[in-house]
Amino acid sequence: MRIEQIPGSRLLADQIGARVYPWRAADCSRRNVYPARRRQTGGLLEVVKRLASALLVLSTVGCVSMERLVDVPAQPGLATVDSYNTQLHRQSVHIFNPIALDQRVAELRLEPRVDNLFFLIDQSAAMSGQTAGVGDRLYAREMLRRFFQTMPERTYSGALMVFRPADKPRYAALRLQQFTAGELVRGLDQPDALQRVDSASLEVAIDQVSALMSQIEGSSALVLVTSWEQVGKPVERAVMRMRQRNRFDAGLRVLSSAPETRPWSGQRRGVCLYTLGVGNQLSRTRLETVDSCGYSVAANKVAQPRDMAHFVQNVLFKGPADSDGDGIYDYRDLCPNTPAQRIVDYSGCLRFAAAE
Repeated sequence: MRIEQIPGSRLLADQIGARVYPWRAADCSRRNVYPARRRQTGGLLEVVKRLASALLVLSTVGCVSMERLVDVPAQPGLATVDSYNTQLHRQSVHIFNPIALDQRVAELRLEPRVDNLFFLIDQSAAMSGQTAGVGDRLYAREMLRRFFQTMPERTYSGALMVFRPADKPRYAALRLQQFTAGELVRGLDQPDALQRVDSASLEVAIDQVSALMSQIEGSSALVLVTSWEQVGKPVERAVMRMRQRNRFDAGLRVLSSAPETRPWSGQRRGVCLYTLGVGNQLSRTRLETVDSCGYSVAANKVAQPRDMAHFVQNVLFKGPADSDGDGIYDYRDLCPNTPAQRIVDYSGCLRFAAAE
């Protein structure tokens, strides 16, 4: 044990058997310098660590900046991801701002899908429920109103019909009409503009519409607005008869489960059926087959402007036109009327010269 030389320290040392060392001022100076050196060494290590971190970051940035980038040309025709617009979802369900399709049809040069357009609204007792706070009958008319407001303003051929069941059906002859989109919107509020189909059931009404479509020239599309509860086996058989009648020239029509048949005549024109189901948010596919044209969708799925515009475009138009058949759509074809059986590039121009 070391005891500093202070008054009385030797006597204390003799008592405890310790050795006394002489006090030197250098001892104090050495004890004070080591902490200072440790502080200086720690500061140098901290500076070295920071420099190493900075060099690591700079080297990483240098590798990224020196990475070889691929120059991809812009493709204006491809889909782009825009910021999500929530304005429509903040609006009331009863507010509808239609999206005009005229500009899109002109830019892409979309081809018409059908020549005649028919609409059949179910106003039977099956439409006595409520959807989105309104009656199903009013909701069905509103869906058709939105369809008409989205249609391009041009002249169409077809019929606007309403089905009402009757105890004593009156099989009045349906007639082909000429109308515009604006006239269809106004016709929903005018009873005289709607052709009444007073039949015993919806399947009989579909048979009447099928008879009209088989007598006219050109392909047809039928937009049926009804309740999903109405889509049963009888309606399914009526739709099958309608497709058969508009696909084959002649044949036998099965009227019921009994072996009762009746001859009929039709035309090879084709028909597309689009069903808007009211009263259930889930779509059904009972009226669709693998080779059929058209599809079924719940009415609330196409209630918003963008969804309705997509639905209207599918009903009225096919893909963009390709007049010369070279696989390049007309709106992108820089060399129209290229010869057949020739290889073209992405611009529709000949890939190789005639001599090659």
